[in-house]
Amino acid sequence: MSTSETAKPLEGKLLFPFIAPPNGGKGTQTQILSQRYQMPTFDMGATFRAIMKEGKDPQMKAELESFMSNGKLVPIETVVKVFKKNFEELALQNPHAKGFILDGFPRNKEQANALSQLCREWGAELSKVIYLNVSMEVVKSRAIGRRFCSQNARHVYNIHDPRLAPKQAKQEADGSGVASDAQGREIWICNIDGADLIIRPDDEPQTVEKRLAEYSRETDPLIAYFREQGQLTEINGEQAPDQVTQQIESDIQPLLTLSPTP
Repeated sequence: MSTSETAKPLEGKLLFPFIAPPNGGKGTQTQILSQRYQMPTFDMGATFRAIMKEGKDPQMKAELESFMSNGKLVPIETVVKVFKKNFEELALQNPHAKGFILDGFPRNKEQANALSQLCREWGAELSKVIYLNVSMEVVKSRAIGRRFCSQNARHVYNIHDPRLAPKQAKQEADGSGVASDAQGREIWICNIDGADLIIRPDDEPQTVEKRLAEYSRETDPLIAYFREQGQLTEINGEQAPDQVTQQIESDIQPLLTLSPTP
């Protein structure tokens, strides 16, 4: 069923974009709020991965590859086309949702202008933009300390955070001490299934530095833009996760006129 054959799927809906640096806690907060308020999350990064790796949209994959294979940036028109098509599909699948969380879109001021235009077209409202403000030092510490279970990536730890730290380090087979990886870093094991914990390439120090520089270059003007529009809600993302959630809820709950799901 195409959107032209139905009523506008986003008419009257509230949109809540989230902005945060890598390892800023955005994934944790969007998951909590999505479940509590029955607001589906549109994840732009996951959408691109589905197109490029899972064959979700072969025609769009070919279009994206035509730019990427030549080392070119994907133009704004194509990015917006991907967003519009897939977000409308999500809205059609969730007709009773009062609002939607946006993760990974908009990423810059140009995309923000495109989103404003789409909201006018849809009859949707760009309600609050949630910005989790986390210092670069804290972000780096979170990234460097993060570990994923090699058997189940949903088991996530952080060796620098007592609340998230694994309980045991891996021991050498000969009992000579703690095992280490090729870079000399201690290997920890998953509390749940005992598998080795690994460091993802995105969390390697040099990669983190590059990602943060790119984030600042694109996002600083975006944050300033939404602040000027009076749409930005800035939250101290360095607080405990439940405190961050409470502050976000104090802003969005009155707009949704909903109580969280028990």
